[in-house]
Amino acid sequence: MEKKIKKPELLAPAGNFEKLITAFHFGADAVYLGLKRFSLRNFAGNFTLPQLDEAVKIAKELNKKIYVTLNIFPYDEDLEEIEAVLFELNNIKPHGLIVSDPAVFLLAKKLTDIEVHISTQLNVMNSETANFWFKQGVKRIVAARELNINQIEKLCKKAKGEIEVFIHGALCIAYSGRCFLSLYMTGRSANRGECTQSCRWNYKLLEESERKGQYFPIEEDERGSYIFNSKDLCAIPVLDKLIDAGVSSLKIEGRMKSIHYVAVTTDVYRTAIDLIFEGDTEKFHVLKDELVNELSRVSNRGFTTNFFEGTPDSSSYNFESSKYINQFALVGSIIKKADNFVEILLKNPLSKGELVEFRDRGLLKERVKVCKLFLAKDNEEIEKGNPNSIVRIYGNFKCGVNSIVRK
Repeated sequence: MEKKIKKPELLAPAGNFEKLITAFHFGADAVYLGLKRFSLRNFAGNFTLPQLDEAVKIAKELNKKIYVTLNIFPYDEDLEEIEAVLFELNNIKPHGLIVSDPAVFLLAKKLTDIEVHISTQLNVMNSETANFWFKQGVKRIVAARELNINQIEKLCKKAKGEIEVFIHGALCIAYSGRCFLSLYMTGRSANRGECTQSCRWNYKLLEESERKGQYFPIEEDERGSYIFNSKDLCAIPVLDKLIDAGVSSLKIEGRMKSIHYVAVTTDVYRTAIDLIFEGDTEKFHVLKDELVNELSRVSNRGFTTNFFEGTPDSSSYNFESSKYINQFALVGSIIKKADNFVEILLKNPLSKGELVEFRDRGLLKERVKVCKLFLAKDNEEIEKGNPNSIVRIYGNFKCGVNSIVRK
């Protein structure tokens, strides 16, 4: 008997508390986040245990979920501290733990009653492996990123538990993200949350000492290239097929990205998922180009569907530059709204006379000319607001609290 297709969860990244609130506001059903240690994004803001406790309470009030990443590959000397962390997590009760290592899985099952998810880094590619983990008590598996849509559909049909799939964000050059390039070149291990993204550096070819003027080429064969800069994943072109495949959770990468990125990617995929699942696929197909264009307005390296439609070709890589494409700069976020003004917490400078765009959920955009600018604390008119200050703009606006402001 075939599984009945359920509306998939939209899972967004939360690198810090502000991004968590942004993700929930823009339509995420759940977020994933890391603690100060033991996740693979050590350089994100991450959460202390008291912050996590507060975040879980907020999530439960909103009927949302929080998953904590404990997906480091630990050494023996890490395990005692991981046990202590698991004890604390069992008191806080997040909705799930994402793990990569069998030792952490066993400790989580022994010390907590929190559901456990298997990270993509354990590269589960078939239903037999998936069902092995489900028999051990795993709730969900984040599928390997090397699967095409047909393989994902087969996995969903045969698996005896939930399957989660990445749909957007940065891609790693290594098999299921298990990369040693950074460790080899800089001493900082990607498998312990310290990746330097060596794959995106600007390399020159090596001249062989015995053959002056002859260079070793960087070659590519049918299995891919060995040092390359991948474009970012974007699943909008195939999102309806992924939903039809029976995926339980659709995951956006990006705990290191800005609130602008979190807001826009969450909102775009929220809109698309709702249209598809409500049966308005015609409108979804009409909006596809607009949705991808909106995604291109936040930092990206160009887009690819990666393995979803088959083995990626050279069009999935950017050989010219590893720099992000940025159409907009983040100005800040709206933290207060009244009938005739909004207050903005600035992340970057804002000057009188500039044209900005307010961006709220539901693809809502407002172009605003900053004719006058005031400090919120005393309503003093100013020429320019600086980062970390709160400024006020008068007017009757549609966008509300937690909207982002960009220019």
